[in-house]
Amino acid sequence: MRRLVVGLGAAILCAAMAPGAARADAKKVPDGKPVFIKYKCGSCHTIESQGIGKKPAAAAAARETPAQEAAEVKPVARKPPDLSDVGGERNAKWIAAFMKKQEAIDGRKHMKLFRGTDAELATLAGWLETLKTEKPAKGGAEKSGK
Repeated sequence: MRRLVVGLGAAILCAAMAPGAARADAKKVPDGKPVFIKYKCGSCHTIESQGIGKKPAAAAAARETPAQEAAEVKPVARKPPDLSDVGGERNAKWIAAFMKKQEAIDGRKHMKLFRGTDAELATLAGWLETLKTEKPAKGGAEKSGK
């Protein structure tokens, strides 16, 4: 009888802890949004899925003179991508290496070298890896004729 009570108690304890363990797993990746904002990654990139967009009006208002504006204009060969699905394409290790200019996309390295700490880079890359947009299921509305 004593073994039954101890075994039953252990089973109840494990069941009670299971939801907490699942929540702990979900929290393994720290929120990298503050790092993204701190290092002004949003001055080039957007993350529409997170409500992060560029604010061109604020940047234009900050300029003092037309001469200063002309001096600051630099030609941009490519528009930096929206990062809403970066995690669907890359993992955190690759993202961190790209931001340290150790990886390239189509022969091009990241425009800016990440200047934060290794911990901040790991947080940011881990968070970016979680950003994945849902792909529409194949054969959904298209096959039904809608």
